[in-house]
Amino acid sequence: MLGRMLAVVAALCLVLVAFSSAQAEPRIALVMGNSNYGGGIGSLPNPVNDAKLMAQALQHTGFQVVTVTDADWKKMKRAIQDFGDKLTAAGPQATALFFYAGHGVQVQGMNYLVPVGADISKEADVKIETVSADDVLEQMEFAGSRVNIVILDACRNNPVGRSVRSATRGLAPMDSVRGTFIAYSTSPGSVAADGSGKNSPYTAALAKTIVQPGVGIEEAFREVRGQVMAATEEKQVPWDSSSLTAPFFFKPGGGQFTTATSAAPALSSAEREKLVWEAIQASKQPSDYEAYLSQYPDGTYAGVAKGRLASLGGDAPSVRPQQPKIEEPAAAPVAKPVTSEPPSSESPPAESVSSASTSTRKIELDSKGVDCRIMDTTRSESECRNTKKPKKPNKPRG
Repeated sequence: MLGRMLAVVAALCLVLVAFSSAQAEPRIALVMGNSNYGGGIGSLPNPVNDAKLMAQALQHTGFQVVTVTDADWKKMKRAIQDFGDKLTAAGPQATALFFYAGHGVQVQGMNYLVPVGADISKEADVKIETVSADDVLEQMEFAGSRVNIVILDACRNNPVGRSVRSATRGLAPMDSVRGTFIAYSTSPGSVAADGSGKNSPYTAALAKTIVQPGVGIEEAFREVRGQVMAATEEKQVPWDSSSLTAPFFFKPGGGQFTTATSAAPALSSAEREKLVWEAIQASKQPSDYEAYLSQYPDGTYAGVAKGRLASLGGDAPSVRPQQPKIEEPAAAPVAKPVTSEPPSSESPPAESVSSASTSTRKIELDSKGVDCRIMDTTRSESECRNTKKPKKPNKPRG
């Protein structure tokens, strides 16, 4: 039974370690949404709403979220720089996530995010007026974050168009370091709908999916792809690429690990004892409580364990019955009245011993140590007062 109890405790420790590891993994997200561009670009109805919806969903899955909306060039650059600083401070065990909704353009195979107030009249203006998406990847790479997630719900390469988020080619595939997952709201070179509702079809599906517990990141984006294709009659097909080397869950289910590798804090002796007790407290087996008391004889739950053990008819640990014998020396006086008991066959009768000692005290010895009761004609009468010498026979007179 002890082995079974220890196996249960080991399983509880494993769950605790998994939970502690998930909690110890810093999750930091930067969420951007640009809608009100102004000037010749106009506005998009949903990106700000999309950013707010995604921020709520990410917070629900444990991310620390910074939300920036309707940001100009300087505000976007500053937010990305601050994002990188937070990741660097969090350390290599962190998970980094960047989400952007708004206008995006592709120039010579590079992707650019369009700030509010950008003045783009020709393709050559893009590099000057926009923010490169690679700036985000460079911040993640410098910080050395273990998991990097980039989500782009932006596919306009012609910011003047207003009906869709891309007029022709969309965004280009991006290269990334190991441990990076990049998701696009539509496939490379395709268009993405802004949506007729409050949110874009892509963000609406994504926010709903990532809060489901136990769904891995690849499975989540497969589910999103299916929902978006159904909502757009397969006109929009979301795309993603991954170089992750371990499972990742936005919201882990029971016993599931994320990619965090930081060790959970070691359990104290009190915590280990509590796990042992919780594993057996409902047991009906006396051996479980005996095992607990053997390991924790003076533990926090020792009193309760003894009570449970007694109610189940179990014996206390073997050392307990031996304790009364330790008191035997104190009970020795009880054995004193030996003279009142019958003598054993191996010892002389008590009476003999008594008379012997009495007679010994009455014996008189002469100056030579000889018993006065022994007749000795050479001894003077004064040496043995109670013993008379025999008279010497008279010599015949002649």
